[in-house]
Amino acid sequence: MSLTSDLVERVWEIRFGDLESDDFLAFRSLLLDHLGVAANGSATDSALAMHRLGDRLDSDGDHPIIGTRRTADPIRAAMANAVAAHSIEYDDVHNASSSHPGVVVFPAAIAGSQISGAGIEDFVLAVFRGYEVMCRVGRAANPQAHYARHFHPTGTIGHFGAATAMASLLGLDVEQTVSAMGIAATMASGSMQFLLDGAWTKRFHPAHAARDGIEAALMAEAGYKGTKDGIGGDRGFLAGYSSDPQPKEILADWGFRPLEVRNTSIKAHTCCRYKQGPIDGLIEIRRSHDIKSEDVTRMRVGILSVADEIISSPEDLKRRPTTIVDAQFSMPYGAAVAISRGAASLAEYDGSLFDDPEILRLMDLTESVVDTDLDLSYPAQWRAWSEVTTKSGDVFRAEVNDPKGDPTNPMSPAENVAKFQVLTSHAYSTGRREALVAAVSEIGRKTSFSQLIDLLPADLD
Repeated sequence: MSLTSDLVERVWEIRFGDLESDDFLAFRSLLLDHLGVAANGSATDSALAMHRLGDRLDSDGDHPIIGTRRTADPIRAAMANAVAAHSIEYDDVHNASSSHPGVVVFPAAIAGSQISGAGIEDFVLAVFRGYEVMCRVGRAANPQAHYARHFHPTGTIGHFGAATAMASLLGLDVEQTVSAMGIAATMASGSMQFLLDGAWTKRFHPAHAARDGIEAALMAEAGYKGTKDGIGGDRGFLAGYSSDPQPKEILADWGFRPLEVRNTSIKAHTCCRYKQGPIDGLIEIRRSHDIKSEDVTRMRVGILSVADEIISSPEDLKRRPTTIVDAQFSMPYGAAVAISRGAASLAEYDGSLFDDPEILRLMDLTESVVDTDLDLSYPAQWRAWSEVTTKSGDVFRAEVNDPKGDPTNPMSPAENVAKFQVLTSHAYSTGRREALVAAVSEIGRKTSFSQLIDLLPADLD
């Protein structure tokens, strides 16, 4: 038996007509969030480098690069959109797989719809199927064991999500899609080395996953043969990419849990998700007790074991970020801005505070504590706690079971729209922003795929 085939057969049972109202609510929220982070990220240095690459390769086409006036061929545009959406660390998160599915699946599905000529219902279904496969493979890879081999889940399992979305749009059958999965499995890659030098390589991971997944499905459509069990085979993805794979997680609770789109979080802060529970706690302490940063003498935050090498070690490096990437993955920096500014937004992660004396002082006062009790509910929950000691000797503590934005502690519709408005104000006029919000809110009812695409180019210089 093939684990890959079993997964594809189940996912191919998902039909547009069977989707529930709560499925659509989650889908629309995630799509609006993706468009916002992609539009904002399109102005980052890493995204601009991708634009220059497109120019060098003479990437002609009419597929929009979100939030810009640029266009490219669909695959190159998918890559540019994926890099942009991942550059500001504000994209969605699936806890159980420790991945960012939207930043891979949406660019692949948008580009794939143009390649295949699919309509809006096919696009929506492709996204649901892509999320389902990517997230379930990530669960089976076992995030902590996957990280132990220094792989970045979005860059590896993303290949399967993109290949699934493209296969769905092409109308491939189960056998062809299994072949596409086998091809995608041998393409999967993405290392965590960026943590050591602030490089942009992580930002590229969803781009190569989107490109490779699209091409894997196109290869399968053309008759190219992939392995029959690229995911679960003896020498397949799980065996090679995880030190402790959990293959039973592939189909665990099938039919008894919401589709994975509904299990995906939207970020409230512009940084690594592993920092956001502690940041929530610190902001709550600051607000509830009217804490002034100059009164703080010590900060302690409880983090998951898996988060240690991502956001808190090595200590010297994390306490002195020199690049935006460094800051995005520095728990001391996140704690410092949370307690001094009461926020961890784009303004706190623009590089302007790296030499700020108060931020430096607070980073030196921050201690990250690996609390194995928090691990007991990981990866389903990313729990955390925060403590602040003041000059008066008072110690204030906050515990966070579900960071803001998790499905169990969701952003409200108004908060999602407000986030989108802030992220896109540089690229879209008020009218265009309102039109995009309205169009996304009507997906599955009125909005066509072409109407959505026509709204994606920037209308501000």
